[in-house]
Amino acid sequence: MSAQTAEEGGPPTHWTHTLFVENAELYLPSLEQALDRADAEASAVARLLSESGVDAGARVLDMACGIGRHAIPLAERDYRVTGVDISPLFVQRARERATAAEVDVRFIVGDMQEAEDLLGTEPPFEAFVSMFTSNGYYGQAGDLSLFSQLKRLASPGAVLVVLTANRDWLVRNFEPEGFDKAGTIRILQRRALDLETSTMHNDWEFYEGADESLTLRLKLQMEHRLYSLHEFKDLIQAAGWNYLRSFGSDRGPDFELGDLTYDSMAMWVVARAE
Repeated sequence: MSAQTAEEGGPPTHWTHTLFVENAELYLPSLEQALDRADAEASAVARLLSESGVDAGARVLDMACGIGRHAIPLAERDYRVTGVDISPLFVQRARERATAAEVDVRFIVGDMQEAEDLLGTEPPFEAFVSMFTSNGYYGQAGDLSLFSQLKRLASPGAVLVVLTANRDWLVRNFEPEGFDKAGTIRILQRRALDLETSTMHNDWEFYEGADESLTLRLKLQMEHRLYSLHEFKDLIQAAGWNYLRSFGSDRGPDFELGDLTYDSMAMWVVARAE
């Protein structure tokens, strides 16, 4: 199946809809595989929120929440969490996981690019989290729109925590090809980084099965904007946020937050709405 087709007469389907809505079952195992580090990441988020003056009981919006990997452990730490994701399948799994964990989390199916339309009539949020490199999908203009919307949904002093890819690490460790395995899904990746725009262009092939029974399920062209710290700082400040600090980490289950360097695979950014 190719992701490049669209309804006749209409615009091409954006790759996020193709993958996370039309073929969500192909990416679900990757989210489930990442559960091993979710509690540690949520613990780091809770610590950053507390250090920034946002305590348990605060209203938190988890954008692109997926299967609730961070929303649920944040709720277990007594935050009042709303999670938004474009994928009906991911939201269904998030609700099932929240029920099993016996925590109260509200999950909404919706596009985070339309955050203001989804949530603009509600009381303001005191914290926002964006995890697992879920920004950059619509380029710099899309990110500016998103973080500007979040600023308008924020209470005075609200805190934003973003976990995303560190462009400088990716440049230093660039690999044009990769292979991931999650459950019965195999993902063959071919990458090209446009240094003029800091855009990663990807050709992904999703296979299901094993050995001779492997079946090609989806070929997908996708791209996302990457940021160095100074670029991301400029972005969120243009959206109305006050940059506070940054951290670096790897992506293992036993990671620790430290100084952001060229050797930091992941970049954490903390900002405040004034």
